[in-house]
Amino acid sequence: MHLSTAIITFALSLVVSSESLVRPCGLELERCPTGWICQRLERSPTGEGICVRLPLHVPLPIRTTLVTSRASRTTTTTTTTTPKSTPTFQSCGGFRVNPATCPKGHICVDNPYVEGCGMACDKPGICVDPGEFCGGFAGFRCKGDRVCIDDPRDDCDPRNGGADCGGICV
Repeated sequence: MHLSTAIITFALSLVVSSESLVRPCGLELERCPTGWICQRLERSPTGEGICVRLPLHVPLPIRTTLVTSRASRTTTTTTTTTPKSTPTFQSCGGFRVNPATCPKGHICVDNPYVEGCGMACDKPGICVDPGEFCGGFAGFRCKGDRVCIDDPRDDCDPRNGGADCGGICV
């Protein structure tokens, strides 16, 4: 084990946070458990990091129930939120010794369900089937809870004058 890795591992063992597992990860270290990602340490020359909880960015659906009592004529409204599950995808790309590739017919894109700068900052992407078109001039929507992202295979950029750019559903 390199001295820098030993120092970083020791420093990580001193960190206490409800948002981290205080568990080193990255490159040849262990992977983080489901629901956690490896956050690379800024000063790590070899890519070590710590496991941090995935943020919940998907809005919670709200179900409202209206109950009226005939005897007292009072109205009670109950609101219940049910969390949506974040879809799971095969990981690809990212800052790794041997970056994972996607199966045939799939492409590697930034994960729209987590914040950050994605693969531009050496984070892994996700493999998606680019089969369902969305956006564009007609504003096609994705089915279900899927989100529309810019199609990385074309030169059209919706953030740079391409308001009518088509996308893919993820």
